[in-house]
Amino acid sequence: MRCKLLLAIIRSAVFRPSLGRKMQAQYEDHMSDSAFGGGFPRHSVDTLPVLDALTNSIDHNKVAMHIAQARARGRYTGPDDPTEYLLHRKGIVMVDGEPRPTLAGILCFGHDPQVIFPYAVVDIGHYRGNDSISFEVVHLEKNIGGTIFDQLRRVEEYLWRNTHHGMVLAERSLERVEMHEYPLAVIRELVVNLLAHRDYTIVGSAARVSLFRNRIEWISPGGLPPGVTVENLLDSQNARNAGMLRMLYEAGLVEAYGQGLDTVVNVLKEEGMLPPSFRDVGAAFIVTVFGRTLDREADIGITLDLTPSQRKIVLLLRARGDSNPREIREHLPDRTPRSIQRDIKGLIEAGLIEPIGESVAVQYRLRPQKELGSI
Repeated sequence: MRCKLLLAIIRSAVFRPSLGRKMQAQYEDHMSDSAFGGGFPRHSVDTLPVLDALTNSIDHNKVAMHIAQARARGRYTGPDDPTEYLLHRKGIVMVDGEPRPTLAGILCFGHDPQVIFPYAVVDIGHYRGNDSISFEVVHLEKNIGGTIFDQLRRVEEYLWRNTHHGMVLAERSLERVEMHEYPLAVIRELVVNLLAHRDYTIVGSAARVSLFRNRIEWISPGGLPPGVTVENLLDSQNARNAGMLRMLYEAGLVEAYGQGLDTVVNVLKEEGMLPPSFRDVGAAFIVTVFGRTLDREADIGITLDLTPSQRKIVLLLRARGDSNPREIREHLPDRTPRSIQRDIKGLIEAGLIEPIGESVAVQYRLRPQKELGSI
């Protein structure tokens, strides 16, 4: 009896773009491990058949090229035939003896994925200042479509081209080294995260990337998957779209499952930049990364011998503006309050920052750039 129930659930579990969150809720209720005492494996939504689509919506030339490149990278050893590959990777699945494409198959290899999933797109908003104000708009680009590989390339290219890059002298040498406002690895990992982990069952919501003067925000529809919180995010291995992630891995865009955000955190730490901010607001998951201002950082790095903690304080004040001692301590959890106070005192004596207010109301801010130029 239980086997018949499972088969009925499998046969009825199809992805209908028009059903949106209702379909998602029913699917998660039926297919969760807990529903069957942990005895039935969870399947990701992106490997369900799409009821309203035919297999000719998938471009087999794209599949063949993907297979060849994945083999060359040593990331795939399965069948070479595009149809067999799609069956092997659940880009298509059989329904009552008929092949049907899945969400993963269409979004990775579709001729025109937005014909079937019109909201599987990305919007870019580029602002001159630090707020999303209409008169501060530099560039708006809506409905970036194509496959997720096309979207990834376009968003990454725009962010890389419209952020700052320069050269500075390495510490204690005359060697010139590259320095970027945002590390390329961070941009790529967060664009991949945006596309691979968003909730595609939500109708009417595009993924969004907002580029401000001091930060970039990646806004993914759907919030975090069930059981994942901001607190356990880096320790969790819950992929909403596991089929797409596997194809991204084969394409060389994902290094290891569940390590994308860990990479972001570690790269930013190695670069001496502020850690990323993670927010789950229910309807969306938002990642924020603050950039560094290269001209001022170069001046400070060359003319002054700052400690790593002092450099972090300067980056914090540059990104966030005026900050009080508590906010500074939150970004230096490994430093004692006494050590942080010494760091602040040294920055004040060097003329880099200045106190505003007194006693418990004191805040610190960077001195104006024209003054720093004389240091």
